[in-house]
Amino acid sequence: MIRNILALCYVSVAWGSAFVLIKYTEETMGPMVVQAGRCTIGFLALLIISLILKRDLVGHAKYWFAWLVFAILGIVFLWVTVAFGEVYITAGLTSVLVTVSPLVTFIITVFFLRTERFSVIGVVGLVVGVVGLVLVVGLKNILGGSATLIGAALIISGFAVFAINGIIAPRLVTGADPLASSTYYTGFATAILWVIAFIVEDPMSTQLTLQNMTAEIIMGVFSFASGFVVYYWLLNRAGPFVSYINIYLIPKVGIVGGCLILGEKITKIQIGGMLVVFVGVYLINRAKFKKEP
Repeated sequence: MIRNILALCYVSVAWGSAFVLIKYTEETMGPMVVQAGRCTIGFLALLIISLILKRDLVGHAKYWFAWLVFAILGIVFLWVTVAFGEVYITAGLTSVLVTVSPLVTFIITVFFLRTERFSVIGVVGLVVGVVGLVLVVGLKNILGGSATLIGAALIISGFAVFAINGIIAPRLVTGADPLASSTYYTGFATAILWVIAFIVEDPMSTQLTLQNMTAEIIMGVFSFASGFVVYYWLLNRAGPFVSYINIYLIPKVGIVGGCLILGEKITKIQIGGMLVVFVGVYLINRAKFKKEP
């Protein structure tokens, strides 16, 4: 149990801190260079780990189309929207918008695919979650069409597509090794992100400093590569319940990190909205919470 808790905290800190470091690094580097750079470092770390652990990389090459789909939907689209979205909003607010994923998953699986059972409690949770997001983003920002709305809309679309990827992924590949899989689709994502970076920015003119390079390495090795490895270890050990708990912990890490490192401010209304969102996510996954130990 203690190992599970420590691993859960590790993953939450690894993933939550990424939003803070992205915002920090974007002060000296272009948004796409930041994302392409950390993806490159993450890919190299995963590749080294896969080779050390002797994972079947050659055998997994036959799933190349699935890895390409995962790379586009699970990494590239999300990371591009986060990169440009965080130009307009805080790291703390970005981390709260992670909760969009379970809301979108509920809508697709219940109303479109109908693979999950319809429940009134679930619908109530969906409505509550949306209300919470409105409070977090700010009704004034939504009605006024401010820069905050632009950033939030970008990131919400990213996490919505990320949720779709989570639904598609099990249908394309089953029984694949998580580490080998991650290595492949991270490699594809790295190539695509660099292409985008060279199209919209000028990576060659980027000024590298000790601070931004350190942040990139931390994001690539700690936030991305090690975060994935520990997450899948925990998933195999404790079951899918951990993914629901992460939804509650990641925003807290992002908000605290944003306040301490970036000096970001959060209002009482946003805190209240975050709590409302959490209630909505709980209601949507209420049945799953009851099933898991």
